[in-house]
Amino acid sequence: MKTKSFTAGLLFSLAIIACLIPSGMADDAAGANESAKNVILLIGDGMGFPQLTLARIDKASENLSEYTSVELFMDGMQHSGYVSTSSANSFVTDSAPASTAMATGHKTNNGVIGQDATAIPKKMDGKNLTTILEMAEKAGLSTGLITTTRITHATPAGFYAHVDNRDNESEIADQLSKSNVEVILGGGLQYFVAKNDSVPTGKESKRNDDRNLLADFASQGYAFVYNGTAFQKVDAKKTEKLLGLFESSHLQYELERSSSKEMDPSLAEMTKKAMGILSKNPKGFFLMVEGGRIDHAGHERNLSNNVADTLAFDEAVKAALDFASQDNDTLVIVTADHECGGLVLQPENLAEYEGGVIDPFFASGTTKTSGPRYDFITEMDEATHTAVDVPVMASGPGSEMVSQGKLDNTQIFEIMKEALGL
Repeated sequence: MKTKSFTAGLLFSLAIIACLIPSGMADDAAGANESAKNVILLIGDGMGFPQLTLARIDKASENLSEYTSVELFMDGMQHSGYVSTSSANSFVTDSAPASTAMATGHKTNNGVIGQDATAIPKKMDGKNLTTILEMAEKAGLSTGLITTTRITHATPAGFYAHVDNRDNESEIADQLSKSNVEVILGGGLQYFVAKNDSVPTGKESKRNDDRNLLADFASQGYAFVYNGTAFQKVDAKKTEKLLGLFESSHLQYELERSSSKEMDPSLAEMTKKAMGILSKNPKGFFLMVEGGRIDHAGHERNLSNNVADTLAFDEAVKAALDFASQDNDTLVIVTADHECGGLVLQPENLAEYEGGVIDPFFASGTTKTSGPRYDFITEMDEATHTAVDVPVMASGPGSEMVSQGKLDNTQIFEIMKEALGL
């Protein structure tokens, strides 16, 4: 009788304690012990906080009364924070070490991909680092890479390649052909055909040897598509491996893509197709999705392309979140490798803030002149990367780890690794 009475009392006390814990804390506590079957990492290349603000303003059609209620899809994720982006040898990173940091948990030098900081850019290899994608493959998970740049460009390459020079894209393509990544979607056909051959899109090869990597991929069982029409016909349920290379170099900007006759697939469409293929693996998958041309538009100081590609990236975020909402075993992380352009959202009327629209411009790439008041002149035709912190948002198992204050970009690797139990 005493035992039953004690047990009943204990259960009653625990129930009262549970009721006193705020629901958010309870959810976080539960989430801390959960593991993820899948991880989707979405990287907006060059996408800082100002780019998100400008995208919201555009989504509200520059209407101030609507702006306060407008949200991007990534704004509604469960947890958010901010990330520092420095490389091993610079406060201002380029995409190669930034991607390497997120993929491996280690800092390296600007220009270096998948090797540690003993590498001397363009001169000497460092020690190869193991990436989250390689760990996932070894554990039997399926993997995928999607980008709107060349698939051999720095950000996607950071998840599978190991070179001391990010510009050595022929070697990077060779390493991709040996990676066993199940879904590969982006641009860069020019590095996959022999030097004297033309790519399926009619452009010339950029290789300096006679290797035909498309044949290598075909021998490994990959279905290959190089235009949007063929891509739309791919049946995810019947496809195990997919190589889609839609341009000789980078994919079109979103504004160009949506108005062209033979449209490249959108980033959201590629994300949906990849998830359909990869999710057939009962062990789970790792998928990296890059909105790479946000960065290019920043370099070019092109506001319209910058905004449109940010919004297109946000549609890919929606696709990932929709997939994750079907169950509770997918961790979705959204972040950037760095900010590009030094985007400033200043008032159109510099004398008065009220009543006017904003007049945004890309300020990086300028320099100060001496004097009692600084003036600024444009020193570079292109805007540069900056050293400012970038956003990070996450939903799903382990997502609470991004809201612990400032993160370093290397910690994103640790969060993904822990979530997948690797």
